[in-house]
Amino acid sequence: MSPVTRGLAIALITGALGLAHQSQAQTASQADAALVEATVFQAAIYGYPLLGMYRRMSEEVLDPATRKAPFDAYFHWTELATPDASPFPAPNNDTLYSTAWLDLRREPAILTMPDTKGRYYTAHIMDMTTETIANIGQRLNGTEEGSFAVVGPSWHGDLPPGIKGVVHCETAFAYVLLRVLVDGPEDVAEVTALQKRYSIASLSHYLAGERGASKADAFPPYHAATAVERMAMLNTIIRASPVRAEDRGVVASFAPIGVGPFKSSLTVRASEPLLAEAEGNARALIASAGPRTGGFVNGWRMPPDAIGKYGVDYLQRASVWDGGPLANIPEESFYPVALLDGVGQPLNGSTGRYVLRFPDGGLPPARAFWSLTMYRLDDKQLAPNPIHRYSIGNRTRGLERGPDGSLTIAIQSDPPQGKEAANWLPAPEAPFYMVLRLYGPSQDALSGKWTPPPVERLP
Repeated sequence: MSPVTRGLAIALITGALGLAHQSQAQTASQADAALVEATVFQAAIYGYPLLGMYRRMSEEVLDPATRKAPFDAYFHWTELATPDASPFPAPNNDTLYSTAWLDLRREPAILTMPDTKGRYYTAHIMDMTTETIANIGQRLNGTEEGSFAVVGPSWHGDLPPGIKGVVHCETAFAYVLLRVLVDGPEDVAEVTALQKRYSIASLSHYLAGERGASKADAFPPYHAATAVERMAMLNTIIRASPVRAEDRGVVASFAPIGVGPFKSSLTVRASEPLLAEAEGNARALIASAGPRTGGFVNGWRMPPDAIGKYGVDYLQRASVWDGGPLANIPEESFYPVALLDGVGQPLNGSTGRYVLRFPDGGLPPARAFWSLTMYRLDDKQLAPNPIHRYSIGNRTRGLERGPDGSLTIAIQSDPPQGKEAANWLPAPEAPFYMVLRLYGPSQDALSGKWTPPPVERLP
């Protein structure tokens, strides 16, 4: 890095942080410390979801003590999410999940989908930065049987005939999050049988009529207890996979702390307290950015256009990982989040009872299905309740409509009386939030022509 470039980096980054910078009064060591602090701040934002993904890959594939499946193989969740068991924070209660890690360093992975006979599913594929690179499923490909290739950045060759589509991934590893619709608890057994018909194979195994992949190389386990260790771990991750083209500039700026593909080892010229402070500032910004993401309408935080497709918006990418990791793109699943009631007050089941009224013809416009799911605010998990109902949607049996065709959902901690009991979405006796999921949302939802009505607090 030239002195001019280095000076610009210090001025721009530390200025964005609001740090006092008086260049004429600084010694060379002070300038070095400022540059390191600013670089760690930026690297911590960029690296937050990458560290999260590597930790997940380490736990789910690399560590024998916690391994769910090897590379290029699914792990199936065979029960709907509950308050006691869920694959990650803020799960839906509508689908069974399956997960898989793809090793794309040597050859493509071939994903084969069964004929679901019209049942909604999507195989959501993300690269190591959490960028959505594909959704294979009903919306774009129908539900007939077919095989699809996921090709890594270093492979060149010919794919066999019969492959219905090709997905290109710029990182050496990819994550598959498969969701298959369940039509109520009594449908779980049929879907678990269907899950077994989804398969993955490396190209060579696919050509041999086999599943799975060859044995993977050993990787260092995830270990990141301190700021220095997290920077070293980020360095390991970056060096294990090609850097995406649009990320090369920002990764090159991490040179002052020895992070990047151009260094043989990590050499941080700073103390742990300095690094921890810079990283702490980055984490605080990430946490504060989430609640401000997207516009508010009627107390609902509407999803931004960039969710699932972040480009170089590293703060948005990190804030989504912090608030609800593995988000899909709005075109596949559109998620307004109810955080406030109609007059702008936080939702709380210990101090309020609420209703959500959809007028006749005003239900969420979703081509596949919709659901409203309740979560505890403190841990982003489903809320326990005596009737074991965690969501309400277009597949919920026995909902009562009003004389005018409207649908009113009762949202409270205690059971409502009379006909309202059929439409009860139990709330915890604590702060809560709700996610309204539209799978296959209409253009009216995506454009903002349709918005969810306010959550009304009852007197």
